[in-house]
Amino acid sequence: MREDGAGYCLHGPLRRHNGRSAALERWIASVGADSPPRSTGADAVDFDFHPGNMLATDGVITGVVDWDGAARGDRRFDLVTLCFGIHARQTDPRLTARLDDVLDSLPEDILRPAWAHMSLRMVDWAIRHFSPIDVEQWLDLAEQRVI
Repeated sequence: MREDGAGYCLHGPLRRHNGRSAALERWIASVGADSPPRSTGADAVDFDFHPGNMLATDGVITGVVDWDGAARGDRRFDLVTLCFGIHARQTDPRLTARLDDVLDSLPEDILRPAWAHMSLRMVDWAIRHFSPIDVEQWLDLAEQRVI
């Protein structure tokens, strides 16, 4: 969140896109400045935890695939990733509400940097690869937890 990633999580597109994205980037930068430079914890974190990477049988998750980019960190980061992952899909509102309840229970020092990271990641990607309508939808989600 402090500097651009290697081809993703770029700050410049948010700064330049519009006023909303620029305000989001300022919030992301402030969260980055107040957070440790790396995720703390020793858990295995997928960093791409979404329904497309889950195997399921009869509605029960039986496995997770595509661990490219996985690392050590705080496993709760994947819950924030999942929230962003279900945003673009038709999702049962009960699941969304349950996940929101879980996110509400996370400590702020875990939730804020994870939310800021995913906001940067998804809004940047949308600006560079999708339509303006898509960007606005990602901004809507990102702004839900700007605190």
